[in-house]
Amino acid sequence: MRVAKFCERNIQFTDADKAIEILRQNHKDAVDVCVTDCFRRCLKCRVQPFCRIQLTTIEANDAEDLVKKILQTVQSGHAK
Repeated sequence: MRVAKFCERNIQFTDADKAIEILRQNHKDAVDVCVTDCFRRCLKCRVQPFCRIQLTTIEANDAEDLVKKILQTVQSGHAK
């Protein structure tokens, strides 16, 4: 199972918390969600939700799009 790591500061400024909620409720068998400290992406942090799966950063315009991209990454095995 892949772990999607979310930056706690990004959660404060975007709707990444909605993506976390969707993943935890509907996709807990595919993705494990983890909230971590700051990723040091200060300029992007306030603009759009993102997460990291291993070395791959996944960005989106909103929570729903982020969930779709996370699931595509996990299912395709593109995360390194």
